[in-house]
Amino acid sequence: MNNLHLEKLRLFNFRNFKELEAGFSEGLNVFFGDNAQGKTNLLEAIYFICNLRPMRAAKEQHLILFGEANAYLKGFFSTSSGPVDREVRLSISEKKKVLECGVEKKRFSELFWQIHAVFFSPDDLSLIKGRPAERRRFLDLVISRLKPQYGRYLAEYNRALTQRNMLLKQLKHNRTLVSALEAWDDQISELGVVILKARRAFLEKIEPWIKKYYIYFSRDERPLDVKYVNSAFSEDIPPDSFREAFSDALRKSLPEDLKSGFTRVGPHRDDLNFLLGGRDLRYFGSQGEQRTLCLSLKFAERRIFFELTGISPILLLDDALSELDVNRRRWILEEDQLWQVFVTTSDLNAIPGDVLKRASVYKIKAGTLGR
Repeated sequence: MNNLHLEKLRLFNFRNFKELEAGFSEGLNVFFGDNAQGKTNLLEAIYFICNLRPMRAAKEQHLILFGEANAYLKGFFSTSSGPVDREVRLSISEKKKVLECGVEKKRFSELFWQIHAVFFSPDDLSLIKGRPAERRRFLDLVISRLKPQYGRYLAEYNRALTQRNMLLKQLKHNRTLVSALEAWDDQISELGVVILKARRAFLEKIEPWIKKYYIYFSRDERPLDVKYVNSAFSEDIPPDSFREAFSDALRKSLPEDLKSGFTRVGPHRDDLNFLLGGRDLRYFGSQGEQRTLCLSLKFAERRIFFELTGISPILLLDDALSELDVNRRRWILEEDQLWQVFVTTSDLNAIPGDVLKRASVYKIKAGTLGR
């Protein structure tokens, strides 16, 4: 029995849904329909009610139906701790309000953190092919869900980084302020080491699952290596020397920092490399290899969340089957028989017949949902 599933969802003025109420099964749920009818928007609603952030970098106000001033979402969840309902109210002019079981929550730390969803779409290939910021964002979001205090450290680091960068720009015109850098360097190196250690610890846990899923989905047994690229110092530095090494890197980088007006070393400049048989998949991977790796990352995210918390995240797959052969489609859908899964497709033939018989299928047309 799955210990987390969305039983019912209500929407009002969300994306292209004027009003909707729908119940879902614990297993596989399929949203079927033509393009631009609302399939992805419905996945986004589920993601948002679970994770309380847009799937991508969209502004929350953009989730409100065009021309309206407010939107409303409410999810009814079954969890291992009992039923939980979560309500989100969005407004063009005000911050969002979140209520759980009728009580408004002012802080993220007050929320029922066990509700979590993992989302994949073809656009997520930017996680592999895109800029380093995409991969850092993936790390930081998942770690923050597992350890909310990490998010606070990250916010403090970014505030200190902003102050240091502002000071660097001022120093171009007034070098007498250089002594003020020391306080920011101390804070950045202290917080940066916390972030670095948390990222490395997380990668040690998730990397084996990334490798397992890559083999599982691709049947390619060439060695897959996940490398953390540290912009500040060598990876052979022992953890108890990180603070000193980071401080030294900031001092050495100062001349270039002054020229550029920003801090060139630190966790905000780090990256992840994915090497398959020694090839960097960002530059030399095929579309199929990159897609399989991205799927593996998302499945590994879901698995590590379950391993570390005992909670089985809801899985959202947006057009994830379109470029996969029938065997891979079956592997992906059958691997998740014990998890609640939502899949979108414009072609029901993309889902193996015996798998489809076990699924709950919903037809989406022009922002309406039917069976």
